[in-house]
Amino acid sequence: MRKATNLIWAVLMLLSCGLKVTAQHTQYTMGIVFRETPFADIRGTKKMEKHDVDNKKHFELDYDEKGRLVECRYVLNGKLVPFSDRFVRAPKIKVSYQENKEIRTFYNEFGHRTLVSGDVYEARFTLNGKRERTGLTFHNIAGNIIENDFGIARYVWETMPNGDVMEWRYNTEDELVRNRPEFQYFATLFSYNVHGLLAQMTNLGKEGKTPTPDEANVITTKVRYNANGQLTEWSNYDGDGKLTRGMTNIAKIAYIPSDFFSEQEAAFIDQNNEPQLTNWGVHKVVYRFDEHGNEVERTFLDTEDRPSNSNSGIGIIKTTYDANGRFLATRSFFDKEGNPIGLGANKIHEYKTQFDAEGRPIRGFYHDQEGKLVNGSGGYAIEENHYDERGRLAERSYLDADENPVNNTQIGVHRFEYQYKNGTDLEAVNTFSVNGKKTQPNWNPNH
Repeated sequence: MRKATNLIWAVLMLLSCGLKVTAQHTQYTMGIVFRETPFADIRGTKKMEKHDVDNKKHFELDYDEKGRLVECRYVLNGKLVPFSDRFVRAPKIKVSYQENKEIRTFYNEFGHRTLVSGDVYEARFTLNGKRERTGLTFHNIAGNIIENDFGIARYVWETMPNGDVMEWRYNTEDELVRNRPEFQYFATLFSYNVHGLLAQMTNLGKEGKTPTPDEANVITTKVRYNANGQLTEWSNYDGDGKLTRGMTNIAKIAYIPSDFFSEQEAAFIDQNNEPQLTNWGVHKVVYRFDEHGNEVERTFLDTEDRPSNSNSGIGIIKTTYDANGRFLATRSFFDKEGNPIGLGANKIHEYKTQFDAEGRPIRGFYHDQEGKLVNGSGGYAIEENHYDERGRLAERSYLDADENPVNNTQIGVHRFEYQYKNGTDLEAVNTFSVNGKKTQPNWNPNH
């Protein structure tokens, strides 16, 4: 009896100290609501029952007793799978709360801490008395404030009485910066619909006072959704409320959502609400998926909905996955008739992954149509991963077509070295140039 009493007291003490981390409930969804700002909650789209998602890639969102998100995972059959997009940068995100702070940490598909958005190890939000987010700073492993790969070190937010949100973004020099690449919004007003989904963004320029056109004469961007909260339209407007082409030369994108995370179709529309070609030469992209939700084929169409080649000659991209559906196995390029093609100066036809006995990716290769190793656009032919005895990623490096060490020219790094503490936490990530000297990656994203 005494042992039982002591156990009860121990449990009560843990709860009173706020150490309980078990989720009160878990939500299963196929996607994440579109978020153009980290101010917005990470929310699921197309909610499902657990028994309906086990063999499909899906998100699991854990909430505590106060209804706060404490963990977000992208999984297939109970295992984390690789994932990263513009605003959900890791397969697993943990969220903790400390008085007026919300802290997010990031984990890779093996369950270990990882860097995201460049060298970001931790994202720290500040909250006001109403539990509204008022700011965000990005921190490296040492805890210092740094810029992410968008060149942003901190966000500042003000929530208006009508629910609109003003956003300012600054670099480490305290200069106001744009929201992301291929976009020129500075101070930005975000407006939400009755469901709490982003409905409109308005650029207020560097002064933050009046609607201001960006370099493409866009002032406002509007966003629409279906009943499941999945994105169906993105459109740009000028100061007169007329549809206009943005900095990527696109006025509107019309999406048909799929049963999975990615859209089933994306069509590009001009300022006259007519089908248009993108800068890369296609009007429509159509996706096909396997039973797990993996994209297995991507085809391009012209303004008459006929099969078409992009400016680089691609008409079809085919992708395969490992036997479990977790990891990409091959990605190959074909013209609109289905003939194999080679891209770029080195005529890249295929990217292929080699796995170890535990099913982990250990090498990725670029091949031409003859199966010969060739350098890709990053100046390397092989990406190599090494794991330690505990299954943690210990090193990532790059080799050229002759299997000689080489820098990844897109980031200026030859080798990443990962050091851990406390099992899953990172103690350091060291980066080296091909000459063996330490160097800093050049995080200049192509989004």
